[in-house]
Amino acid sequence: MEIPPQTRYAAGSGGSLAYQEFGDGPPLVMIAPIPSHLDLMWINTDYAQMLGRLGTFARVLLFDTRGVGMSDPVDHVPTLEEQADDVEAVLDAAGVDSAFVFAMLSSTPSAVVFAARAPGRARGLILYEPYAQGPDAVEDHSEIVGWDERSERMFKLYGEIVAEHWGEGRTLTLASPGLASERLQRAWGLLERSAASPTSIRAVLQASTRVDLRATLAMVQAPSIVLRKADGLPSEGMVRQVAELIPDAELRKLPASSEVDSLAAVLRPVADQPERLVTGGSSARGAQRRLATVLFSDIVESTELAARIGDESWRGVLIRHGELLRRHVAEAGGRVVDTAGDGAFSLFDGPARAIRCAEALREEVKELGVRIRAGLHAGECEFLGDGVAGIAVHIGARVCAAAGADEVLVSRTVRDLVVGSGLRFEARGARELKGVPGEWELFSLAPDSTGRVPVAADQSKTRLTDRMVLAIARRRPQLLQAAGRLYTDS
Repeated sequence: MEIPPQTRYAAGSGGSLAYQEFGDGPPLVMIAPIPSHLDLMWINTDYAQMLGRLGTFARVLLFDTRGVGMSDPVDHVPTLEEQADDVEAVLDAAGVDSAFVFAMLSSTPSAVVFAARAPGRARGLILYEPYAQGPDAVEDHSEIVGWDERSERMFKLYGEIVAEHWGEGRTLTLASPGLASERLQRAWGLLERSAASPTSIRAVLQASTRVDLRATLAMVQAPSIVLRKADGLPSEGMVRQVAELIPDAELRKLPASSEVDSLAAVLRPVADQPERLVTGGSSARGAQRRLATVLFSDIVESTELAARIGDESWRGVLIRHGELLRRHVAEAGGRVVDTAGDGAFSLFDGPARAIRCAEALREEVKELGVRIRAGLHAGECEFLGDGVAGIAVHIGARVCAAAGADEVLVSRTVRDLVVGSGLRFEARGARELKGVPGEWELFSLAPDSTGRVPVAADQSKTRLTDRMVLAIARRRPQLLQAAGRLYTDS
């Protein structure tokens, strides 16, 4: 196998995504854990051994997430919706219809969203130390299942490292106390600096710290393995919750690290776990059901307006409204499922795009002298030919019915899935929705939503020594591997 493997680029919605392909077997997409840089990861012999192990039983597609490593930088905080798009972009670029997905820590939320909304493409899911709720999802951490004093301490330390010590290699020491050697931290510091600037890495990680995936995890249909190291960053209770929420997921515990563990000893059991699922796993269960966002909209006070302007003028309004609806839905990547009179039902893969579509449509139809209301919900939908059914559809219709004129009203599930998007919401309280059990928290799109959180341009310059190491890593990685072994043995 060529080391490092040839780097290729996939065209993602946020720019080019760097990915490498190696190994032989069923396709396995590995979302590189942060920090990552596709060239530098191979100069560390321990890291290279882990990647090579995966390649013995799978055709591995390893990629740097947007804003990290060799992928294009970001100009805004990437949402989970966009990060899930990137997984599909890499599959498309490699000509792969479906694959197993392997994700660790901060990359697990995007893997979950991808698997839930594209069950036909997710053959299986391997999640290492995932969590259902990020530490910034709620003000009171005691509301998070499994949160304890160690969780508070570890996540606080992680936040401090990212905010104040990025580039010093300190994220490595959170994985194991035995990795705190000067040599390893220097090498890991180079990986951190090459992965992203401090400003960029905070932007990239923002969505993962604010996420609430409890509803989405229940929609995952792919066979899943949830991994937890005994002394991992999320607590046992937090990881166990993920395994319990994913239908029929298997929870596997890995041993705790020791004071003398090498990086290879930490990574080896992690790399061993996906093999049984990849080599003997089945395809996704029930591919006719998947996570989707439903958008219902209708014209407010349509009967009164039709009576006032007359039948002929009203028909003209409806025709023009339909044209605008179909254009905005298509531009947002959705499709109109059904129209009836002055109302419409549209479907989207991602909630942020659906919200922006509703917002754009709301503003443009005002030129017709009409006002609309819109309601959105994200949930598991059943696909029967061109038709769509399921409780999520009924909830979306009821959310729309609860909206006022010019209002875009969303369920809590939608709000939780667009964290990091810049979309702001105002709470409308918990309500009973006709024909739907329980109470549902609803939120109205705030008038001052930006739609995106910009990332300031990075002004820092790459160190000369970092540039030299990167150049050698691309051309002669074996030299750097040998130097590392000599340093360790001396």
